[in-house]
Amino acid sequence: MTTFSAWVGLLFAVGAAAAPPDAAPASGAHARVEERRFHSTALDLDRSYVVVLPPGYAAAARRPYPVVYLLHGLGGDPHDWLTYAKLDAVIERLVRAGEVRPMVLVAPDGDNQYWTDHLGTPEHPGPRWGAYVADDVLADAEAHLNVRKDRAGRAIAGVSMGGHGAMSIGLMHPDRFAAIVSMAGALFPEPPTHRPIYKQVWGFPADPAHWEATSPIALMRRLTPGPEVPALYLECGDDDPAGFLEDALLAHQILRERGVPHELRVNDGAHTWNTWTFATEDWLRFVSAHLK
Repeated sequence: MTTFSAWVGLLFAVGAAAAPPDAAPASGAHARVEERRFHSTALDLDRSYVVVLPPGYAAAARRPYPVVYLLHGLGGDPHDWLTYAKLDAVIERLVRAGEVRPMVLVAPDGDNQYWTDHLGTPEHPGPRWGAYVADDVLADAEAHLNVRKDRAGRAIAGVSMGGHGAMSIGLMHPDRFAAIVSMAGALFPEPPTHRPIYKQVWGFPADPAHWEATSPIALMRRLTPGPEVPALYLECGDDDPAGFLEDALLAHQILRERGVPHELRVNDGAHTWNTWTFATEDWLRFVSAHLK
């Protein structure tokens, strides 16, 4: 056990208090889970995503719903958000209590490809797993669900590999997301080489330009405070054996030095869903507060 307490909230200049969430739906309304398959242009593959619709969701509602895109971890799949985080039950309870605004949750299948465009070669470009989310998943969800199509109505979140992907995609496309959540994110300070997938993504040795363009830490080092920077939320367990707590603390230090508003949460636990789900309600409230 490290010297961190069971739940430490480190807050750095988070923005103004948010407006209260939309009115809660009728008490009889329930969250619904659906699944959709579609063709990804970026990958030229058929992929799928799981959708959690909030209580009271109406496809024909006059005002579209804010949407959160959820990225799973290495070795996981979109259903992890239901199996372990119970997000359908949690969002139903929080929405019905009026604690968060009704939001649609979209969890795509990212295989084990690190949610990042792979380096490839000029002759044979690598698969574009980052563009798959940033372009294709957003486009399909917005075409078939009653969700917001603007930055102020979108957020992106992820765990572990997905925490890396959420921060990478969100900071590469700050014009598309109002908030980013990285839980135990693989925010490597330098190109990793201990798994074959890392060499596929960034090359071996890593291509410096590709790393600088996609690395969350590298992207953070270039941030300038301002309204164009999404709201940032970092979380990690104090006994994370993967070294991701050190990465989160490094990110916190960089953001603080850059003067960029963000939140850091450190809670008791290792690199498991039990640790991450401890923060589920907290990050949902954070996202709700930063979606218009």
